Amino acid sequence: MKKLSQQFLELSQHLAALENRAEAIRAENRKEFETYVAEARARVKSFQDAFTARLDEAEESLAAQWREVEEAFTAQVTRARRNIDERKNAVDLKGAKAHADVAEHYAEVAAEFAQLAATEAEAAMIEAKEARVRALSLEQKAS
Repeated sequence: MKKLSQQFLELSQHLAALENRAEAIRAENRKEFETYVAEARARVKSFQDAFTARLDEAEESLAAQWREVEEAFTAQVTRARRNIDERKNAVDLKGAKAHADVAEHYAEVAAEFAQLAATEAEAAMIEAKEARVRALSLEQKAS
């Protein structure tokens, strides 16, 4: 498993590349930009599927807890995307600005949630290492 710092570095680099690509595409061609957005959503679906597969392999008591989180998260994302999609086709300036505001706010909150989840993952990794050290210590005492 990669260190959390390495995962964050890769995520940061990936996001920077995505931002640059999105800006370039948006400036050139709206249709291409929409394709890019669809690709980004497909990537999210791929990660969701991988997470679900991981839960299918996990111990049921652990998986059940994370399935609840996943279901709540998916419901929230679905509501937010529906709201954003409803405003997406605004033809007036006020509506377009409202859509941009909602989309930007959603992205900011999603990023903050990701940061919260990453911080929790870091704490969980530290606790897991502590538990492994304790188990090894007890194993050595038993030998």
